[in-house]
This record gives sequence, structure tokens and C-alpha cells, in this order.
Amino acid sequence: MNIEHLTNYRYLALGLMRIILVVIFMGAGYGKFPMVAGEGLATFLPLLIAWLVVIFEFFGGLFLLLGIKYEDLTRIGAAMIAVIMVGAAYYHYCVWGDPFFSKDVMYPLSLLAMSIFFMTNGNDA
Repeated sequence: MNIEHLTNYRYLALGLMRIILVVIFMGAGYGKFPMVAGEGLATFLPLLIAWLVVIFEFFGGLFLLLGIKYEDLTRIGAAMIAVIMVGAAYYHYCVWGDPFFSKDVMYPLSLLAMSIFFMTNGNDA
């Protein structure tokens, strides 16, 4: 198989990457409703910040989905996801002391890289 033929699958790969991000973040955000003080994220984050995390997760995923038609929503949703993943990587590595190459740090960094891709390329990818 000639490697140049793989470019024919580019939009399929990008669509799959978008759907994966949408499912992960809309599911994660929806799964944290309702936010209650002293439970879940609110055990180690202030309640306001925990609510922002949930809102950014859910609506970041939703905007990424709607961004298929509206490119600006792709960039906004990807930026929301990127903010959450920077925070997740920070907490895992700096606060909780997980080793840098552990799955607990590499997972948010991988999702951060995917969101940065959509943030910088929009639907032009």
C-alpha cells in the first residue's frame, strides 16, 4: 500500500478524533451533574471552579460537535477542553505527584494535544 493513499482517510481520521473528544467530554461533564459541595470534584476544588470544569467539559464537547457546521464553535469548544486538560495535567503531576510518563498525566496531555489541533486548525484540517 502506497503511503500517499492514506491521505484519502484524513477526514475520516479527523472526524473520528472529533467524535472521540465529543463523547469523552460531554459524557464526563454530564456525569458530574448535579455538582454538590464536598463530593466529586468539589472535594479538592472550590465549588465555583468545579462548576466551571463541568460546564467547560460538557459545553466544550457540545461546541466541538456543533463546530462541524460552525467553525468558530470548533475553536471555542477546543479551547474550553484545552483549559480543562491543562488543569487536569497540572493536578496529576504537580499536586498529586503522579510520574510524568504515567497514564494519569499522559491521558490529559493527549487530549490537550487533540484539542490544540482543533483550536488551531478549526475545520480546515
